[in-house]
Amino acid sequence: MKPPSAPWSAAIGLMLAALLCSCVGVTPPEPQLATVTVTFDMGGGGAGFAATIYAQEVSSGKTFKSFYPAGSHGLVVLPTSPPVSFTVEAPGTYVFYATLIEAPDDYQYGATSCRPAEPCPRSVLKAVKVEPGGTYSITIADRAAPIPTQNAPVTVPWE
Repeated sequence: MKPPSAPWSAAIGLMLAALLCSCVGVTPPEPQLATVTVTFDMGGGGAGFAATIYAQEVSSGKTFKSFYPAGSHGLVVLPTSPPVSFTVEAPGTYVFYATLIEAPDDYQYGATSCRPAEPCPRSVLKAVKVEPGGTYSITIADRAAPIPTQNAPVTVPWE
C-alpha cells in the first residue's frame, strides 16, 4: 500500500490545525437576561406564606425559580410580602406560577388574567414574551390555574 502523497498529508494537517485553533479561543456567548418582578397575591394584598416562584419558557421548558418570603401572620394590618425580582434568559415566552413551601403539591397558583380571591371563569396561564434587557411585572393570584411540569415544554393551557 502506498502512503498518501505529501501535498495531501500537509493539506489535511493544515486543515486540522486551523480547526483546532478556531475552537480554542471561542467562548460561549453570554446569555441575554431580562428582569421579572413578581407579586404573589393570595387575596389579601400579598402572601402570608413562603412560596417558590417559577418562570418557565413554554417551548424549551427551561425553568427559573426564586424564593418568595413569608409575610406576616395574624392580626397585622400592613401589607404582607413585597414583590421579588429575579432574572430569566431572553428572548423567550414564559408562564409564571408559584407553589407554597409548606405544601407545594396542595397549594399551587398561576399568573392568569384572573384577580385574586375571585372565582375565575377560565384559568389559563398568561404567557409573557420576554425580550433581552426588558423588565416585567407579574401577579400570581389564581389558585385554580394549571401548573406545568418543570423543565419540560409547557403542555397545560396557556395563551
